[in-house]
Amino acid sequence: MKTAMMIALAMVMLTGASYGEATEKPPPIPSEEQPEVLTRGPVNEAFAQPVNLEDQTGLVVPKEPPANIEEVPPAERPAGDQFVWVPGYWAWDSDRNGYIWVSGCWRAAPPEMHWVPGYWSGTAGGWQWVAGFWEPVSNKEIAYLLAPPVLTDVSPSGPAPSPDQIWVPPAWYWYNGQYVRRPGYWIVGQADWIWVPSHYVWTPRGYVFVKGHWDYPFRRRGVLFAPVYFPRPIYGRPGFSYPLSIVVDMDNLEFGLFTRPRYSHYYFGDYYDSVYVGMGIFPWFEWGRRHTWYDPIYVHDRWRHRMDGPRWEARQRQEYDRRRADKSLRPPRTYREMERRVSKMPASQRRNFEIVAPMKRVAARKTSTFKFEQIKPEARQQISRHSRDVHKFGEERSRWESQGAGRKAGQPVMERVPSAGRKEMTSPVERKGPEMKPLERMESAPPERARHGEAPGRGREGSTTSPEQQKPTKVSPREVELYQSDKVRVPTSPVVGKQEGGSFRKGMPSRPAQEQKTRSQGKAKGKE
Repeated sequence: MKTAMMIALAMVMLTGASYGEATEKPPPIPSEEQPEVLTRGPVNEAFAQPVNLEDQTGLVVPKEPPANIEEVPPAERPAGDQFVWVPGYWAWDSDRNGYIWVSGCWRAAPPEMHWVPGYWSGTAGGWQWVAGFWEPVSNKEIAYLLAPPVLTDVSPSGPAPSPDQIWVPPAWYWYNGQYVRRPGYWIVGQADWIWVPSHYVWTPRGYVFVKGHWDYPFRRRGVLFAPVYFPRPIYGRPGFSYPLSIVVDMDNLEFGLFTRPRYSHYYFGDYYDSVYVGMGIFPWFEWGRRHTWYDPIYVHDRWRHRMDGPRWEARQRQEYDRRRADKSLRPPRTYREMERRVSKMPASQRRNFEIVAPMKRVAARKTSTFKFEQIKPEARQQISRHSRDVHKFGEERSRWESQGAGRKAGQPVMERVPSAGRKEMTSPVERKGPEMKPLERMESAPPERARHGEAPGRGREGSTTSPEQQKPTKVSPREVELYQSDKVRVPTSPVVGKQEGGSFRKGMPSRPAQEQKTRSQGKAKGKE
C-alpha cells in the first residue's frame, strides 16, 4: 500500500513538472497566423509587364491596401551595377478576396531608364490599380493625354519575311495635337535583348505614352522573390519586417506563365483552371489569338526556339491543356505544399518540380545564370532606405496624378474639330509644308515609306516591312480633340538602369528605324 502511494505521488510530481515546462514553452504559432510563402501569384511589374493594346484602365477592388511591409533581402545578391533593388507592393488576389504581398526583386534595369512605380488609387467604386512603367531618364516631364483611339489590325498580314524576324504591333503617336497611327513592322530578333514596343498606360490624370525600349530577356533580368500571404495580425504589428529568402526558379516557368492584361501583370504558377480565363488571367500564348495585348517575352521565346519549328508553340498549348484537364499535374500553390510533395519524390525528379527555392541554394548552384556576392551590413541598411524612397516616389506620383484627375488631360485648352468637311488625317511624313514638331518630348511619327537609297521594304537594323505596310496609314474620319497635353515635371526615380560592363552585355541595339524620325528628316520631308 505504501509503495503504491509513493508511485502515485511520483506520477503527480512528474505530471506537474511537465505542465510547468509546457507553460514556460508555449506551443508554436498556428500556421494560419504565420506568413505563407506562395508558389503562384503576380510577377513584380518592374520585372516584367505585358503590353496592353486595348483596355488600359486598371483593376478595381473593394478594399483599401494595407501599409507597405518592410522587406529584408538576404545576404546574397547578383553581382553587377546593372542590378537595382525594386521593393514589393500589395496585389489583389481574387481567390482570397484580399491582398497578398508581391515581393521585391533584384532587377537588371533597362539601360538609361528609370522605374515609375505603380500604386492603388481610391475611386468611387473602390481601389483601382495604376500601373508602373519604365521611362527614359532624359525625360524630365510626364505628359498626360486623352485616351488614344482603339487599335485595330494589330496582327501581321502574313508570315514573317524570314525566320529571324519578330513582329512589332502598331501604335498611336501624339503628333501636332492629334493621334497618328504608326503601322506595325518586322524587326530582326536579338538573342540578348527584347524589344518592348511603344504603348500607353492609364492614370487618373490621363494616358501616358511609354516609349519603346530594349530590355533584357526574362531569365536574365535578375532575381524574383516569391509572393507572400500575410495574416492581418502579423503585418499590423508596429515595426514589423519580413526577411525574404525564397526565390522563383526561372528555369521551371516555361509552361507556367500567364498574363492579366487589365492588371498589367504577368502571373506564374497554378492558374490552369478555366475559371481564371473568366477573371482575365490567360495563358501567355493566348495573346496571338485575342490581340488585345502584346507579349514581348513570349514573342522573344518563340523566336529563340524558331529552330524547333511549330513544336515549341504547340507544346505550350499541349502542356496547358494537360494541366487544365488533370489537377494532379498542376504545381503546388504554397511553399509548404511544395516541400511536402517534393519530399515524397525521387531525388532525380525534384529539380524539375521546384518552382521556388531558397536563395542560398540558388546562389550556390554552379549553373546559376548570375554570379552572386555578399551584401555588407551597411549596404543592407541602404537597401532599406532605398525601398522607403521608392515607396515615397510612388506616393508622390499618386498625389500629382490625383490632383490633375479632374482636368482630364488638357481640358482647359481643348478645341473640338468636327469630322464633317474635314479631310482624313494621314501620317505627318506624307504631308507637305513646314516641319511639324511633336509635342511633349514624345517620339514623332516614324516614316512609312522606303527611304532614298534603300531597297524597298528594307530599313536599318535589318527591319522589314511589307508593301502593304509601306502605304500611308490614314485615320478614319471621326471626332478629334486637339489640345495641349497636361504636363508634370517629375524627379528621377530612385530605380535607375545603368550601362553594364563585362560579358553579360553584348551591346544594346539601336532603336528600330521605324521608331525613329529625326528633325533633319522632318525638314527634308517638309521641303518635298
